[in-house]
Amino acid sequence: MILILVVLLVAGSLYGIKAYKDHNEHYAQGELQAVITVDGKEYKTVSLTKEEQTIDIQTKFGHNILKVYDYGIRMTYSDAPLPIALDMGFISRPKQQILCVPARLMVEVINPHRSINDDNELDAVIQP
Repeated sequence: MILILVVLLVAGSLYGIKAYKDHNEHYAQGELQAVITVDGKEYKTVSLTKEEQTIDIQTKFGHNILKVYDYGIRMTYSDAPLPIALDMGFISRPKQQILCVPARLMVEVINPHRSINDDNELDAVIQP
């Protein structure tokens, strides 16, 4: 029992340290970007600025509208049968995502000035 407790404490501590480091990533407002991908391919990269901008995405998979404002982005329209992506809300911090599975659309906030040695960075994508 003691061994299991020690292992759980160590694992929890490592996870807590990692979460703390990710939470305290330094960036200035206006330097973040949102990478929009459709079907695994980059569709567009937009800067997250204070000014309003609307991005209309119409593909063979569906129709979505994204709105950039207040240094963040949110999905305002989706023609998916269950528009769950609309409930994902406003995202404005690195590594936050909006996913619309039926439209094969992903929006991810990135910090283009992050360190190169990021352990949470995507290593590979395997497609069938």
